[in-house]
Amino acid sequence: MLGLIERYETLIASVGYECIEARVLGTCAARWGASVLGELRAWMADRVVLWMMLPFARGAASVDEAKVMMQGVGSRYDFHLHKTLCDLRTQEIFDIIVDFPDSNAALLDLKECLQRVDQRAELVQALRKFNKKRLLHPGADTKDILTQYVSTIKCLRIVDPPGVLLFKVADPIRRYLRDRPDTIRCIVASLVGDGESGDSLVDESEPIQPLQQPEAENYADPDWTPEPNDAGPDFRAGKASDIVSTLVSIYDSKDLFVRELQVLLAQRLLAVRDGNFDRERRNIEILKIRFGEAALQVCEVMLRDMTDSRRIDAHVQSQTEDVNVMHPTIISRHFWPALETSDIVMPGQFQALQTLYARQFSTFKPDKVLRWLPHLGRVSLALELDDRTVEADVPPLEAAFIELFGGAGAGGEEAGGGDAKTDTDTWTVDALIARVGSVSRSAALKALGTWVDLGVLKEEHRGGEDGETVFRLLHVREEGDEAGRVHVGKSAREAEEELAPMMSAQQQQAEQMRVYWKFIEGMLTNLGQLPLDRIQTMLKFAPGYDRSVEQLGAFMEAARREGLVAVRDGMWKLGR
Repeated sequence: MLGLIERYETLIASVGYECIEARVLGTCAARWGASVLGELRAWMADRVVLWMMLPFARGAASVDEAKVMMQGVGSRYDFHLHKTLCDLRTQEIFDIIVDFPDSNAALLDLKECLQRVDQRAELVQALRKFNKKRLLHPGADTKDILTQYVSTIKCLRIVDPPGVLLFKVADPIRRYLRDRPDTIRCIVASLVGDGESGDSLVDESEPIQPLQQPEAENYADPDWTPEPNDAGPDFRAGKASDIVSTLVSIYDSKDLFVRELQVLLAQRLLAVRDGNFDRERRNIEILKIRFGEAALQVCEVMLRDMTDSRRIDAHVQSQTEDVNVMHPTIISRHFWPALETSDIVMPGQFQALQTLYARQFSTFKPDKVLRWLPHLGRVSLALELDDRTVEADVPPLEAAFIELFGGAGAGGEEAGGGDAKTDTDTWTVDALIARVGSVSRSAALKALGTWVDLGVLKEEHRGGEDGETVFRLLHVREEGDEAGRVHVGKSAREAEEELAPMMSAQQQQAEQMRVYWKFIEGMLTNLGQLPLDRIQTMLKFAPGYDRSVEQLGAFMEAARREGLVAVRDGMWKLGR
């Protein structure tokens, strides 16, 4: 009535802005399960628009005239509503991604807000900051980082289908994962169905398809569209890759994944106890689709080895008059990943069983020779003591140690080959190691501790200056021990984790690089200082060398830390 609307229009508008902010923050915070934009628009129509008519459309003669008079301020209020909701969802974006897919409605609201409010840069900056603070640090498990990365991919594809936001947010995550040593193993474990907890990275509803490679833009395509305005110089538009292709593309080559697949499948095959390889056969068929037939040929050989091994074992058992309780797994050395080696020598009846089995195998396969890996596998045995029977399922080292104790007082359930047993009940750790082979003292103490826990052995300390520790066999249980039959075994999961320790892909790569150290050492000895690219060029003449200059640089840096080489101004020389 006083005509002061124009003078105080900014103040009046701020009252409406504060009302909108209070409504959005009070009703929409942490509400991600349902869309809230429709609800907010309805509230605007019922409350805010009616209030706006008093100061901004007082003299309107009709509804249409009132709309025209309020068009400018109404547009600003609508913009502020979307901006406030966009700011709220930007601050909640990390938790929204954690809660996906239950937060799908909030992502659709955010997508609509970003179309109205240009705050894409703020969203990218906020999400990168949250990732750095809450995700990309040593305290986060690699599986959790990968799970969050996969959820980020799915969420940002909803918010921004062209993928510009994902490209900007994913780059720090990918660089961080590339530097983690167990990233490949986590991805591969998910591919072969190791996600026992149900939180696999791969969505089973997604169709299985070959790995997708980045394609060059086809400007002749009638559906071609230019890159978005905020796309960076490295952004490449194209069809969205599936999750597996995106994860594999973290690395420049899929060869590391193929080698790690071979390692993990080998471990899983050797862990199968019942002879049912259907699950692993299905995994190999799925991986053939993703990685190609050629990449999985070695895995096919491993699977065939397992079935052939059971057939060979059945034939050997049929040729034996007495029951042979040994059931080895026979594999082709050249087609399997490198297994960790050991110099353990199984004593007593175990060695006799190995010798008998090898003789029968040579009769059946005269052109092949068995090379035993006695430190792998499990041994199920029964110890018949004076007042009790102890049954146990233990690793070979534990079985080898207990075989040396007690002579006739501690016999396994297997028959034959008992001539190598000793007649003493007391052994020192060093004496046991000398009889079994090259075993670390810590591994020996751990193995002996198993029998101490079962009440079969007792640890004693002899007097004197040295205070030597000995282990004594308990033919009769001591006070406090349970009497009768004791059975000890491990769950299938624990046994699987202990079975077949194999070198990972990175370990195999490091071991292979050590082979080429002699070539590098010879170069630096004969030619003096050399730059890295010259070493790389000369190494290409070495048989089987296929490393990149970056991998060579990492190896040389590791050699420098060991004092083998030194570098100055990019020139490498021997360290001594």
